[in-house]
Amino acid sequence: MSGQSSGMLKNMGIVTAAMAAVALLIWSWTANMTQAPVQLGYYCLSCKKTEDIAKHHVNWRQYQGALSDSVLVCVNCNKGPAHPTNECEKSGSVFILHAYPDMRLACDESGSPAWPKCKPELGQAAKAKGINLMPTVLNP
Repeated sequence: MSGQSSGMLKNMGIVTAAMAAVALLIWSWTANMTQAPVQLGYYCLSCKKTEDIAKHHVNWRQYQGALSDSVLVCVNCNKGPAHPTNECEKSGSVFILHAYPDMRLACDESGSPAWPKCKPELGQAAKAKGINLMPTVLNP
């Protein structure tokens, strides 16, 4: 009898472990599916409006002569360059990418673009040329 009950306990243990594994798999999948998608915004230098990248997917057109191929024709005014925006990992402040040539050289150790306040000389040089890398609409 004891051999039969230990076999039954062993089978119950296996079934319990299998059910736990399936539950963990389902939980993991639903947790990953409910995460918010990465929101990449665009800021137009002409009309000064921001727009989510999803709106640009409908009418994706690169802006000719831009410093990067990620600069698009604005979906709001249909003429200005819409630049991607980036969020500083340290402060959460948002700034415009590819609007000033020297920004390509201003990456941090990890290769992420530098935030203009982390490199004040970059922000000041851009402002001197009339380019505001941190408009207030992006950082209310």
